[in-house]
Amino acid sequence: MKVDDYINIIDEKLFALFQTKNDEKAFASLYSRYSKKILSYCIHASKDKDTAKDVFQKVWLNVVANKDKFVDGSFIAWIMIITRNQCLMEKRNEKITTTITDNVLVSDAEGFENSFKKDFIKNALAKLPDEFKEIIELKYYDDFSYEELAKALNISLSLVKVRLFRAKKMLSELLKNLKEYENGI
Repeated sequence: MKVDDYINIIDEKLFALFQTKNDEKAFASLYSRYSKKILSYCIHASKDKDTAKDVFQKVWLNVVANKDKFVDGSFIAWIMIITRNQCLMEKRNEKITTTITDNVLVSDAEGFENSFKKDFIKNALAKLPDEFKEIIELKYYDDFSYEELAKALNISLSLVKVRLFRAKKMLSELLKNLKEYENGI
């Protein structure tokens, strides 16, 4: 098929061609149809063009990586859900809380020091076991209550408290060097 032959094909059939035959022209046609809309959404959601461009790329990578997960329905609805979720994930990853634990203060200052702190905290979070990382992110980045954590993680309220305590203790230990840096030690 020539590129012009794809103009009148509906989205779902184009995506089916991409799914089953890895038809790059079908994918290129979908990209051409929706790239401006998706980029506009990303810019509106992030309020920053550079971040929006990164999110935009992640959306399309996500579409390719998860192409087999689209089974039926509206392609545009599916890709917009991916876009919304990617934008929300980016916001969550960038959000800095005023405190993660009683021992670590994260300021909202601009510049090198703020960037350094963000990277330091991201690296520390990455070192946590998944169950601890998840509960910290839900509690401090998404503002989940203890009850919401118990429900979301399908665990008891007492286990939520135990995991949070252990996660904060482990995170506090990992962030000890940041505290020393801030105090000029």
